[in-house]
Amino acid sequence: MSSAPVTIAAVQMCSTDDLAANLATCRRLAAEAADRGARILVLPECFAFLGSREGDKLAIAEALDDARPGPIVEMLQRVATTHRLVVVAGGLPERVAGDPTRTYNTALVLGPGGELAARYRKIHLFDVDIPGGATLRESDATARGEAGLVVRSHGLGLGVTICYDVRFPELYRRLWRAGADVMLVPAAFTAHTGRAHWHLLLRARAIENQAYVVAAAQAGHHNAKRESFGHSMIVDPWGTIVAELPEGEGVVVAELDPAVLAKIRRNMPCATHAVTMSTELDVAIAMV
Repeated sequence: MSSAPVTIAAVQMCSTDDLAANLATCRRLAAEAADRGARILVLPECFAFLGSREGDKLAIAEALDDARPGPIVEMLQRVATTHRLVVVAGGLPERVAGDPTRTYNTALVLGPGGELAARYRKIHLFDVDIPGGATLRESDATARGEAGLVVRSHGLGLGVTICYDVRFPELYRRLWRAGADVMLVPAAFTAHTGRAHWHLLLRARAIENQAYVVAAAQAGHHNAKRESFGHSMIVDPWGTIVAELPEGEGVVVAELDPAVLAKIRRNMPCATHAVTMSTELDVAIAMV
C-alpha cells in the first residue's frame, strides 16, 4: 500500500430523463472536483439517465465499446482525460447481448487516459414494496451481475458496489478479503429508505471492514414518482463521517490516507481475528 494520501470526490446530482442535461451536469461537477484536487471521481447511480419507468433506459443503453463509444462513454472519456482522473461511473445502462428487453446496471471504471479499465454489474437488484412508499422492480428491465470487483488505484484497493448492494455485508467482506481499502457506493437511494437506513448502513460497512466508504448519491425529485435521499458522504475506517452533502447538487471531497487506514487496522486487528473463523461456520440449532 502506498503511503501517499489521495483525494477522492463523490458527485451528487438529480438526474432526469434528459440525457444531454445529465451529461452536462457531470462534466461541470467533474471540473469542480478536479479544481478541488480530486484524483479519483465517483459518479452516482443513474448519473446519465433516470426515467419514470425502468424500461425507459433501454433507449439510451450503450454497449460500452471503447472503439465506438456512445455519448455516455464519450463524456466519461473526456472527463477522465481532460482532468487526468480515475473515474468510477456509478451505474449506467449497459446493453445485454441477445436481450433487447434488459440492460446491466454497470459501474464503469476509466483510467486517466480514458481507457475502459474495468466494469462491475450490479448484483443485488432492487425489487421491493416500500412501506409507505413506492413499489420498485429493477429486475423488470435489468439483468443481474455475477462477480464483484476490486480496482487498484493510487496504492489503494477500491471495492466497487452499487446502491442496494450496501444492504448485503457479505459482499463487502468478500471485497475486503480481495484487498479493498475503500468501498465505493454510488447510489440512487430512495428518500423513504434513506431516512431510515442510509447513514447506518454506510457507517456499518466502514466499521466492520475498517475501510473508507465513499457514497455518491442522487438527491431530490427526479419526476412525479421518484425522489432520492441525497447525503453523499465519505466515511473513514473508524466510522466517522468526514464529508457530507445533505441535499442539492455538488461535490464532496476528502483525503484518503493509507496511514490512517493502517493505524486503525493495526490497533484493532479485526482482520487477524476474522480469518481464524471458517467461512463455513457450523451453527447449532436448539429448541427450548
